[in-house]
Amino acid sequence: MTDRPARGLRSAILLAALLSLFAGPAPATEARAAAETIDRNDFPAMLDLARGYGEAELTKTETGDPVIAGDINGTAYQLFFLDCRNNRDCRTLNFYAIWDGAGVSLDLVNHWNSLGAYNKSYLTETGMPVVELNASSFDLTRRRLADLFDRWTVTLAEFPREVLDKADQ
Repeated sequence: MTDRPARGLRSAILLAALLSLFAGPAPATEARAAAETIDRNDFPAMLDLARGYGEAELTKTETGDPVIAGDINGTAYQLFFLDCRNNRDCRTLNFYAIWDGAGVSLDLVNHWNSLGAYNKSYLTETGMPVVELNASSFDLTRRRLADLFDRWTVTLAEFPREVLDKADQ
């Protein structure tokens, strides 16, 4: 009989602990998510993240839309901001790289496209190979943008190895 109050107290403590697990972290999680969010017009924040992967600078296209021009491990790229309204509120991120030199077959490009889920490649009218990675700028966070840059870094290493180098063989 003396065990009942102790058992009740343990149950109350356990219940309080469980409730704190469900109720406590929500504001912290929301605050962390808000701190991680990157407004799609915060080009300096995106540039800052891009500089973590190599040289990068914020410039503009001929129409005034923002673009980040960078270099990752010796490969030049551009991060275009597309579907913009008055050079702001851009809805699409377009990672883009082009290589000089024709001689890449359409078969190699098509093979590359068949293997990957995130990138697309093609040949320009003059036969220069291009690779792109497109993503929405909606609900952009530092973590998601870092993931995109990670994927892009891998792409910039794999595309030359899997497509350009094989064109020379």
